[in-house]
Amino acid sequence: MQRRNRPARRQSSPLHWLWWLAGLLVISAGILMLVAPSLVTSYIRSYVQKEEFRQRAEEMLGAKTGGVARLSPLVWSDETVAISELTVEDAGGWDVEASGLHAALDFGAIRKGLWHVQSAGAEEITLRRQTASSGANTPDMPPAEEAASAIPAFLRRYIPGMTEIDGFDVQRLFFEQDGWRITESRLRLAGWKSGATSVAAKLNGGTLQAPLQAPEQKEPLKLDISQGSLRFGGGLLHLSNATLRWKQQAEATVRGQVNAESGAWQTFARVRAVPLDEFLNDWWDQRLSGQMEGDLEFSGTRGAPLQWKADMALKNGVLQGLPILEKLVKYTNIHRFNRVVLDICEASLHPQGDALRVEKIVVQSNGLLRIEGAMTIRGRAVEGDFMVGVTPEALVAIPGANNRVFVENNPASPPGMQWARVRVAGTLDAPQEDLSSRLIGAAGMALLLDTPEKLVKKGAENLLKPVLGEDASRMPGKVIEGAGGVLENGVKAGTGILDKVLPVFPGK
Repeated sequence: MQRRNRPARRQSSPLHWLWWLAGLLVISAGILMLVAPSLVTSYIRSYVQKEEFRQRAEEMLGAKTGGVARLSPLVWSDETVAISELTVEDAGGWDVEASGLHAALDFGAIRKGLWHVQSAGAEEITLRRQTASSGANTPDMPPAEEAASAIPAFLRRYIPGMTEIDGFDVQRLFFEQDGWRITESRLRLAGWKSGATSVAAKLNGGTLQAPLQAPEQKEPLKLDISQGSLRFGGGLLHLSNATLRWKQQAEATVRGQVNAESGAWQTFARVRAVPLDEFLNDWWDQRLSGQMEGDLEFSGTRGAPLQWKADMALKNGVLQGLPILEKLVKYTNIHRFNRVVLDICEASLHPQGDALRVEKIVVQSNGLLRIEGAMTIRGRAVEGDFMVGVTPEALVAIPGANNRVFVENNPASPPGMQWARVRVAGTLDAPQEDLSSRLIGAAGMALLLDTPEKLVKKGAENLLKPVLGEDASRMPGKVIEGAGGVLENGVKAGTGILDKVLPVFPGK
């Protein structure tokens, strides 16, 4: 029987095994590339719950802000972390205190190369400007490198390079700088992602206390915050569309900006329906009423005094009970002077050294009078220079007034009035003016120089009482025609008055 020859067994080629090994390596590399993001995610999940991560976070936050940061232990629950307290001291001259911090990290987004933070916020944050920087030393550590150094080198390239935060809610915000205070306000920061140069925010509720206090105010100005829009970026904080309320009906619309590096700031405000009685003492509160509106500008810088100016107008203003008005009623028999309705009442105010300068004053009651001028208030003392215009009808009953007192030119003002310069001095509680004495002086001159027919009005009787006495003043015409003794007394009295008022009296 013939034996069949078996084929020879092939020997395995080394090249063949190399191809198998290469294929295995390629497949392994592919699998590793597929699972690398998951490995990174798993590693990050484990790492962020360690004490080492909390310490690294403190160092990174300190390096980023330039201050000294402290974090309480991090409490994780699945993807949500809670931090009871966070403080940053001397972060560019600011102290930051936060409590009740919380956020959710979307670990699934890490596989897509993104740090995605959701539901972030804090129960309370306080920002307080230091009076002087302590100059604390902090580790100068690149945050990105520090975060990556804790992960194995072959996985680091899978660490996300982009960050996205859906927003940040602060339930209670407190802010303090140079006398300005915000308390119990709610802050909502809009979303932010890598590459954005600014972030928008909304402010609602709470109060704003300003370092401004008028002489008669019992406490600094405190306003209720209705709303406000902010934007942070490039070291600047911009404020717009902010609405503040005060005393229920008063309202202010505010805009401005703050430079975080230089500390310079500027604010503009438009106010309306501000109750005037808040700024008046008891004496003026009984004599002047109305509501203020106008524009205000405030500015300042770190370590410098507050600068401000205001252009204000009084709406629905009423002036009554002033001694000068009561005298005008007697002199002119025009009872509108008892209660003067102010159709125009406006002025510009600004500090001048240790005093308050009030300029561009315009007070007008249509068809009756107009006052223009300026004054300086230093402490309780007041000094002012005014032009007072009245209608010719108001001067008919005042002897000598139209040709000896109200003789000034005021071409820039409305026509149809006669003008006199009036000086005011004294205190806010008891201001004095020189118009009354000059009107009496004019009556004395009229007694000496004018004809009797010009001295027969009721106003003349009231004006001449200081000159002639009660009885003679009732018969001014007979003073000239009557007995020598009465005439002599009148002439002496009138001459004495002329001597007193002539230095400030314009013309004969």
